[in-house]
Amino acid sequence: MRDTASSSPFGRLKRRTLAAVAAPTALVLGFGALPVAGAQSSLTDGIAPGNPPARSEIDTTYPEVDGLPAGVEVDRVVWKSPRHVELWIQSAVMPEGSHADSDGLMQVEMLLARDWHANPERTFPEVWALDGLRAREDESGWTIETNIIQQYADKNVNVILPIGGQSSFYSDWNEPDNGVHYKWESFLRDELVPILDNEFRSNQNRAVVGLSMGGTAAMNLAQRNPQLFDFVGSFSGYLDTTSVGMPQAIAAAQMDAGRFDATKMWGPLGSQRWIDNDPKLGVGALEGKTVYVSSGSGQDPNPNPNAAGIGLEVLSRLTSQTFVDYAQEAGVPVITKFRPSGIHSWDYWQFELNEAWPYIADALAIPEEDRGADCDVVGPIAEATQQTDIGSCVNDAYPVADGEAQDFRSGTAYFSEDTGAHALFGLIDAKYAELGGPASWLGFPTTGEQTTPDGVGRYVHFENGSIYWTPGTGAHAIPEDMVDHWETNGWETGDLGYPVGEATAINDGLVQEFQGGYLTRNPNGDTHHIVHGAIADKYGETGTADSALGFPTSEEIAVSGGAFQEFENGNIYWSPQTGAHVIYYGAIFDAWGEEDWEQGPYGWPTTDQTDISAGGQTIDFQNGTISQVNGQIRTEGGEGETDSETNGDVEVNLS
Repeated sequence: MRDTASSSPFGRLKRRTLAAVAAPTALVLGFGALPVAGAQSSLTDGIAPGNPPARSEIDTTYPEVDGLPAGVEVDRVVWKSPRHVELWIQSAVMPEGSHADSDGLMQVEMLLARDWHANPERTFPEVWALDGLRAREDESGWTIETNIIQQYADKNVNVILPIGGQSSFYSDWNEPDNGVHYKWESFLRDELVPILDNEFRSNQNRAVVGLSMGGTAAMNLAQRNPQLFDFVGSFSGYLDTTSVGMPQAIAAAQMDAGRFDATKMWGPLGSQRWIDNDPKLGVGALEGKTVYVSSGSGQDPNPNPNAAGIGLEVLSRLTSQTFVDYAQEAGVPVITKFRPSGIHSWDYWQFELNEAWPYIADALAIPEEDRGADCDVVGPIAEATQQTDIGSCVNDAYPVADGEAQDFRSGTAYFSEDTGAHALFGLIDAKYAELGGPASWLGFPTTGEQTTPDGVGRYVHFENGSIYWTPGTGAHAIPEDMVDHWETNGWETGDLGYPVGEATAINDGLVQEFQGGYLTRNPNGDTHHIVHGAIADKYGETGTADSALGFPTSEEIAVSGGAFQEFENGNIYWSPQTGAHVIYYGAIFDAWGEEDWEQGPYGWPTTDQTDISAGGQTIDFQNGTISQVNGQIRTEGGEGETDSETNGDVEVNLS
């Protein structure tokens, strides 16, 4: 049987060299010596390049999914800027505990195409960028360590950045390990693709690239799912997983990054699943695609060289060369960028992502005008942006609502005849985009970003409201009429503080939570009230206006010894000794009132009015209890124990 590793002129020499370098690399990283079997035959002897077992039959039909798979949904979208969002996805295939979020949700960052807002009916190609072995659970290394956001700001592609998956190789693992059971390939293929196709305007032309571990994964994803990808790129990836020493090197790296057992991923080292996940052996499945492979030489020009980065890049270079040799034999062209310098580091991968762009654009058939910005800033928008730091334009001004908008690298400018031109940026700009921009209930901005009098926050006024932001509370929009009532409490300097949530519609009214309480608009829209302090805490505990209490009908009223506030169906009373408690209008309230409420012999409530098993309701006070059972009021304490008839029309549904 033919030894495929020796079919190239220097195949056997390469295998020996790889075995020799694996152990020193591991020693440099602190892994200890690897078990390299110098005289052992290659694990892939006898396997024809480009046609490995388990990859011979691949369905190349693009999956047309109407809607989302069962159990899959986008739980929420968080806007970090007008063109940078986080998708929080409920996965059906990824077992709980393998998610990036404690609520069992997968997180994917998405950089929206340049003209996402300018052309809302258009679909766009995608560039997927996979992370490395030490992928974080909160944000992609690409956005943390590189300028990918700015690099793609003027390009008409959606950039997809999966979050999490440390040491996973973005693969479906055989078994759970270290508290997780990765099913990354199934999630990306069977759940993320339908989400992007159905809900995020994909035109189904797609590139996938990755660095280090992500480079290996990108090749495997494209080989097993050729119907999904037109371009695949590996930056410093490990494109040979089965030659002598490589399974052990990968196992050592995974143990170091997360204490993972590599045999739980693909089974015993060198077994069939390792063969199935060896990019050099599946290269034939990439026929007809654009394949890009890059690696540095391991030379570090710095005076204090990075030993780990050097060793890892040498290993990448050797395995990438092996992959290229196999591709050549299989007749698959590869764009090869083997650099004369460069180590395993983010600055190198940022460089490679930029270098790969023209090839990605060609593979995805991206028109020249969508490959970069060719725009002008004129008129009122030019005047409004002269003194701002929102970068250069990425497109020309485009119509929106009754005016115009123009996108910049770090912000957005808006113009209407009634409001003039104003530039927005940061999380206020992101919140505005999330709500729908000028087409939303806010209308156009009437100011640029301003600093609040306390020096902590920022705000922008709009035609019909305002957006306020602080580092601790985030950005939240407030309707104009509620802003006016907020003023009576001193805006952010009052005891309400800043908003911490959006105005929520309840029974045709609005309730908005602030740091110190709630601001409300009743369903008729003609009155507004502030609920704050301990009474606000109790109101929130009940469910605010969605509870049996309903909307407030007064502000807080001070009385001797404490305070109370009136609501549609009851009151909340508070004193320093008893805290805040709810009592509802009806027979119990009336009976208490006949005894002069909190100033009488019963004193202040010490519990909330609640249902009782006997079919009525009860509430305790400092000096007694009043209950309603079977149409009768029963009192204990106060001025004695009595029963009295009621008309029975005062029941309150407390559920």
